[in-house]
Amino acid sequence: MKHIIWSIGHNLELDNIIKAENCYLYDSKGNKYIDLEAGVWCTSVGHCNPRVNNAIQSQIDKISHSGFCYASPIIEETSIKILEIANLKEGRCEFICSGSEAVEYGMRVARTITNKPLSLTFADSYFGAYGEASKRDDDNWYIYNWLECSCNVEDMGCTGDCSEFQEIPFEKIGIFLFEPGSSSGLVRFPSHKLIDKIIERVKRDNGIVMINEITTGIGRTGRWFGFQHYNIEADIIAIGKGVGNGYPVSVAAISKNVAKLLKDKQFLYSQSHQNDPLGALIAKEVIDTISDEKLLEKSEKLGKFIVHRLNKIKDENSIIKEVRGRGLMIAIEFTTRAEYIRKELLHQGFILVKRSGVEVLRMDPALTIKEQDIELFLDSLERIIQNMGK
Repeated sequence: MKHIIWSIGHNLELDNIIKAENCYLYDSKGNKYIDLEAGVWCTSVGHCNPRVNNAIQSQIDKISHSGFCYASPIIEETSIKILEIANLKEGRCEFICSGSEAVEYGMRVARTITNKPLSLTFADSYFGAYGEASKRDDDNWYIYNWLECSCNVEDMGCTGDCSEFQEIPFEKIGIFLFEPGSSSGLVRFPSHKLIDKIIERVKRDNGIVMINEITTGIGRTGRWFGFQHYNIEADIIAIGKGVGNGYPVSVAAISKNVAKLLKDKQFLYSQSHQNDPLGALIAKEVIDTISDEKLLEKSEKLGKFIVHRLNKIKDENSIIKEVRGRGLMIAIEFTTRAEYIRKELLHQGFILVKRSGVEVLRMDPALTIKEQDIELFLDSLERIIQNMGK
């Protein structure tokens, strides 16, 4: 890989992967690995899913890219499906290329229709590689650290019953941008009480609630979207990663009310791969696959099994500090040596990435992963930890 920049921020461990199938990766030497991260959390229904691949082939033979003044009806069909699962009936969608772009698009929409200067978000949120949300400068953002306040008891987070919460300048806040659980890869869930209080205050003054569902959406948490674990009516939703199963498509979805306000503002946004029919068709097939194969139920059930088993390992081994999860989005926090454990797992054929700067391994397997592969992983992890103790 001498001619690749590789600016990702993680070491390149395997440079000879030549084939993938569901949750299995194969290298040029015939070695098999179980991918517990679904690529970059993207392949929600597994690498090279036959249904998705067949849909791709059928659409390529028709039309994959459209122009500025003509479109394929598939984008309307997929929009209806997305708005239905997002509880945004009569809303609107825009199909673009990446999660980062979906967040940026959503923020541009929100900024267009609000006249207040600040957006509110949490200190541990991550919104993408570029754009306004990635910068989070003081002139445009109020960053609230919900894990470091006076009402935080036993690291459960803020409940809004503290002086720090009272200092949030809601009179200046027009947008609340919420990432419901990913927490920059650390998997933490703000309390319902805190979220209810923030949304009530923002909505009281006709503010906008935007949800970043890049990592928490499309079945990852056992529901279609992470915000559906809360009492939230979203105005704008940024959807990425799992909706394309590895193909670079994302969606910005907006409510009926936001669409009306946006129309009055004559909002414009234009790039070359906007509302491409191939990306829209793939998103439709991913949603249909998850629905037909009841993968939401599987994500919830299998996630509970994994967390239960990890907690049993934790109870017997003090090196695990905490297990956090919702559906198939799970973080294992160690007291030490997480990188050593990751490398040992890789040697045994399991792929995970350690979160930078912390002793955390994160699991985001495809919703189609086999339970026996999860059991193999858990058995291997337990043996590695026990051998460390010896």
